[in-house]
Amino acid sequence: MGYSTSNAAFAYDMQSAYPAYDGSAARQLEPAPSAASRPELGVVTGAGREASQGVSPVFVHAVKVFCILVALFCAVGAVRVVVSSACAGILNANAQLANELEAAQTESSDLEVMHSVYGSSTRIRDIAEGTYGMVDATDGVTIDLGDAPASSTAE
Repeated sequence: MGYSTSNAAFAYDMQSAYPAYDGSAARQLEPAPSAASRPELGVVTGAGREASQGVSPVFVHAVKVFCILVALFCAVGAVRVVVSSACAGILNANAQLANELEAAQTESSDLEVMHSVYGSSTRIRDIAEGTYGMVDATDGVTIDLGDAPASSTAE
């Protein structure tokens, strides 16, 4: 309670509900206004640290689906790399085989030309006459085996 004769401020929230008397006969103090009522705070008790710290099942399901999709993406990527590598290997083998086939065809063509050149009767006749000095035969020899003498048998 404050006094009117001092410089102390009145504490209105600390005054009683009865009017105060300041010592003068005629004057009475008015009652202090009541403090504003505050809304009550409701206290909710909980389990505190012992409460279940589990994660929402929806979140767990979403994480599982995400992990499965990531694994599927990685698996598809790995399969794509394996198929691409196999395809590149087969294409390289085919290109090498095509080059070998082209070389073999070229060599076969060259061998056919050489066979026709070296096997021609005109070339053989020119080499026989020029290099070896051979000439064509003027008269031929005929052997007749039809009139063979009777076979001699040792008796």
